[in-house]
Amino acid sequence: MGVAEPGDAALDNPAAAFIAQTLERMTEAQPADLALLTRLWFHLRPHANQPIAAAHAKLDTLVTILTQQPAYAHALREHLATLFATKKSTRLLTEAGLLPYRSFAAELKRRIGFKLLPPEHDPSHLRDWLDAQIAPRDREWVIDSDPTVWARLCELLQLHSLFQRDPPGVLTNAIRSLAHRIAAGGLDPELLRIEPALEEYDSPFLALHHEVDEWLRGEAGDTRQIDVLIDQCESALDRVRRRKNETGTSIELTLQSLRLSQQMRRMRTLIGLIDEAAAGAVADYAPLVALFFELVETSAERYRVSSLLRDTGGRLARQISLFASQTGEHYVAEGRAALKRMFWSASGAGVVIAGMALLKSRVLALHLAPLQEALLVSLNYALGFVLIYVLHLTIATKQPAMTASLFAHTLAEVRSHAARQKLIDEFADKVWRSQAAAILGNMLFAFATAVAIALALDFSGHHTVSIDKAHHLLAEIHPLGTGTLFYAAVAGVGLFLSGIVSGYYDNKTIYQRIPERLLRLKLPPRLMGARLWARIVDYLREHLGGVMGNVFFGFYLGLTSAFGALAGLPLDIRHIAFSAANLGYAWQIFDWQLPLHVVLVSIAGVLLIGMVNLSVSFSLAFYMALRATRTSARGSGQLLGRGLLAILKAPFRWRRIDPSFKETP
Repeated sequence: MGVAEPGDAALDNPAAAFIAQTLERMTEAQPADLALLTRLWFHLRPHANQPIAAAHAKLDTLVTILTQQPAYAHALREHLATLFATKKSTRLLTEAGLLPYRSFAAELKRRIGFKLLPPEHDPSHLRDWLDAQIAPRDREWVIDSDPTVWARLCELLQLHSLFQRDPPGVLTNAIRSLAHRIAAGGLDPELLRIEPALEEYDSPFLALHHEVDEWLRGEAGDTRQIDVLIDQCESALDRVRRRKNETGTSIELTLQSLRLSQQMRRMRTLIGLIDEAAAGAVADYAPLVALFFELVETSAERYRVSSLLRDTGGRLARQISLFASQTGEHYVAEGRAALKRMFWSASGAGVVIAGMALLKSRVLALHLAPLQEALLVSLNYALGFVLIYVLHLTIATKQPAMTASLFAHTLAEVRSHAARQKLIDEFADKVWRSQAAAILGNMLFAFATAVAIALALDFSGHHTVSIDKAHHLLAEIHPLGTGTLFYAAVAGVGLFLSGIVSGYYDNKTIYQRIPERLLRLKLPPRLMGARLWARIVDYLREHLGGVMGNVFFGFYLGLTSAFGALAGLPLDIRHIAFSAANLGYAWQIFDWQLPLHVVLVSIAGVLLIGMVNLSVSFSLAFYMALRATRTSARGSGQLLGRGLLAILKAPFRWRRIDPSFKETP
């Protein structure tokens, strides 16, 4: 799309007549009438029944008219100058498109409140005036337009002459305000705790404020030193980001470092506009157009809760998923010896799960009050999972939530399509082998242990479950039963969330220095001895995330069913290992006399439950980890599909690549 030349037929249309009429009235308006700017913007935007391209044609028409009529260009420029002179522009230039200068909780509460009761607009502020002009569809046509057309429009209006440093112009107060905010942000206590050098030596943030102040007062001839100091500030923030792996992070620290980077980028843009105006050289309007696009794009997101959660929560999720990916390294077997260890580790977990399944049945048989029953069942799950974790045993379904984060962060470092596909295939093969070994260990030993317990109790004259309960257990694992696979998906969501909780507490342990603070407690050392308490704290230093993730998953399984029963909602859980144990208990009660088709259907149900458990937890964890690595939503969906397809194909590649699968030392 190019700029229309004078005499173009584009002028022979109603839109051109309306635009020309508005510009003509601008030449007659004394003083300038800002309502004419609103009218001109209205004539530029596409009408409800027009495509976006119509607005682009109108923009070309405006450029053509201004090229032919210099008086119109002068009048439009005077109206824009009046707009900048009469409206307060500092808030627009220092806040629009940047993270809010409030805590995350305060800003979230504020935006939710504005959803219920919209904020009042102050027409004396340029930001509020601009928000009132921009309709929902304006963002679409402006962002989709050709930046060179806007640059040509700026050139015709000679806008660079509006951006003077002396006397103070439109941008001066905004630059001074940004300098103050950057200096204050650079002295934030959390930032200084992560990077003590900012306090021990001369802070580049303070030096930047001093240099900007001198430049605005005309005591500095150029902005080269400002550029150097901005680079030093960015380097300091990079050191803080790199140290997050050692020190952890928080929402507020994430907000602060991102806000500082945005403010310095905005300051660099505004200073560049003044520099060009002062130099009197041919202006490059590309930065000004980019700034205009950014202001228009972010206008609609000013009060949106989703944009705040996306900008801050996504970055926090990146750090949490990174901790989860570090844990995921322990869930991938690299050789035959590792596969054997994985199998026996999962076998031990299967033994514990069989005991947990029996305890749950006994608790339910007591017919306690709903709250008591839910609490006991949740504690049974939670303590059992923590025992499995402490004994370094493996639950197969917890692998995907951990390995997916490792997979995503590894994949994000590769750009080539072919290299990505090769990495996907290799990782899928490793995950398949590890997962197959863990599933077999969990299922076989959960079933075998359940059978052994049932036979032992039967020999002593007791029963594990009643006949009615056995019928109920078989119905629960029937693949075509009411809600069986949906309940398996609900359990998969819990597996995914447990991985997030583990990463969250791993991060929290480091960032808030939980072990050091636990050691300062007085009561625990007195009750159990200083040495034992120190050993417990040392264990929690490395494993608090894993413990809390398992506690969360236990209560999730126990309370989901209870909440569904109390609320009358179709909520329950199905887990592959517990389903295998329940099959063993039910089969023994029928004295091994179940029809063959019932046995086959039950085994198929257990396998399908496991497949849903794994696919749901892996998909959610993998997608979130990809989004946390700043992969687009579309790209994340495509990679997720390729990853799932590669995992499904992995069993059929086993024989082809098996010779290369050697033991690791």
